[in-house]
Amino acid sequence: MLRIAASLIALLSIFTSAIAQTPPAPAAPSAQTAAPAKSAVKRATPKAKPAAQQPVAAENGPCQIGVISAIGDQFSVQHVGLTMFGNEYMEAPIETWGIDDLFVARVRAAAPGTTVRKIAYASGAFKPYYHPEAKLFRNDRDDLTALVRQIAGTANCERYIVATKSRVSVDGTNQSIEGLGVYKNWASPSGRGVVVAYFRINVFDGRTFDIHRAPTRSFGDVLASSFSNKNDNMQILNNLEFPKTPEQVTNSALLRDSTRSLLTAQLDKYLPAYIKGE
Repeated sequence: MLRIAASLIALLSIFTSAIAQTPPAPAAPSAQTAAPAKSAVKRATPKAKPAAQQPVAAENGPCQIGVISAIGDQFSVQHVGLTMFGNEYMEAPIETWGIDDLFVARVRAAAPGTTVRKIAYASGAFKPYYHPEAKLFRNDRDDLTALVRQIAGTANCERYIVATKSRVSVDGTNQSIEGLGVYKNWASPSGRGVVVAYFRINVFDGRTFDIHRAPTRSFGDVLASSFSNKNDNMQILNNLEFPKTPEQVTNSALLRDSTRSLLTAQLDKYLPAYIKGE
């Protein structure tokens, strides 16, 4: 019995020693080390949209007719009083009315198949021409020729059609109005005004800058106009609230549309003869 007990004790000692010498099981990997961190997904950089292709400017290439319009910057407003103390005059800016662009469009319409180019110029370029310094002798044609030559620069057009303002008397009074405008007389009925468009057209040779002769009117045209009471340069408005400020002029759809309509009718009537050189 003692031998058996001793043998059991010896076996238990060996088994306990073996368990003590067994290496511990490895710890489970943590979430951080179990797998490599995923790299951030790169988002595709949106491609920039190609810039809108600009239309080819019609101003490039050969030029047959260059157009210089100097009538669409200001609108004249003239109130003629019973005496000189009742006279009132003001000017309003009307660049937003697109008058000069209208002139170019009517030239294009009157010259189909012809290359027409609008000739741009600096703001105020015509101011010295319209309001010249006092001189003992002044040649209006020479001043205009020098100005047109300068503005034309290197455009190299075959000819230039130039529109400038004209100044005329108002209803035979000592008052005058220039270019595009509206006026009323002290005796005019309430709500009545007269829109006018007074301008001059000159055609210049593109090489020499000589002014072409104005087209002559036929005997039939002269005779017809002598029996007509209609004045091509004016349009009577019977529902006009006469403007008192430049802002009222600029924002008046009635004045704008009436002026454009009057000008279009004039240009469509007279431009073809200037273009043909008759």
